[in-house]
Amino acid sequence: MEIFVKSKDSIVKFLFLYLWVFASAYAEIYTAYTEQLPPYNFLKDGKIEGKATELLKKMLKKNGDALNGQIQFGPWAKGYQSVLNNKNTILYSTARTRDREFLFKWVGPIDILTIGLIAKKSKKIVIPNSDFLHHYKIAAMYETAAESLLFELGIKPDELDRFTNIYTQMRKLHEERIDAVAFSIESMKQFILEAGLNPDEYETVYVLKESELYFAFNKDTSESQIDSLNKILKTLKQEK
Repeated sequence: MEIFVKSKDSIVKFLFLYLWVFASAYAEIYTAYTEQLPPYNFLKDGKIEGKATELLKKMLKKNGDALNGQIQFGPWAKGYQSVLNNKNTILYSTARTRDREFLFKWVGPIDILTIGLIAKKSKKIVIPNSDFLHHYKIAAMYETAAESLLFELGIKPDELDRFTNIYTQMRKLHEERIDAVAFSIESMKQFILEAGLNPDEYETVYVLKESELYFAFNKDTSESQIDSLNKILKTLKQEK
């Protein structure tokens, strides 16, 4: 009888180990890329934080997946190209635009943000329609939704002051070396404060679009995986 119990315990332990190995074999390991886009994703005291960052971690955990080390924080264009060309990668927070629709697989939305142009009030910039955009020197970050929206409105690349570092453009805007910056309005307000500037001196002069933010997955991610993650994200958002 004692031998039978020991054997039974061994079988149970073996089954648990087998199931764990089986589940692990089907878990996905992702590399995630992000940038400075408060309040959704941002670097603070050496840690990547924000609403979208927390949602991503919880969502993957509930789906039995994991991140491959630390989230990669850096230039948007670099992360964008990495997720375009490498399997099991994620870019966030990403505006879901028409030209990107079939480049990625989408999990979301996370939230809605306003993409537009911010300028100094003292410049007294008035843009009644998109034709007037050609009259001003506008800064836009490479590979962002803001840049894409400007291109759709007929702005040529050589008309823009294209950049990779938002803080450099904040200095240019303050010193009036450019007329406006095209970016997330919500994030720009935070950048103005972080740069030690007076937010009362700046205003939104043109709205390009209100866009939904998503987690953009490499296009080779399976539909079943995307469906599962979308269901989990929906549940997580309802719990808040």
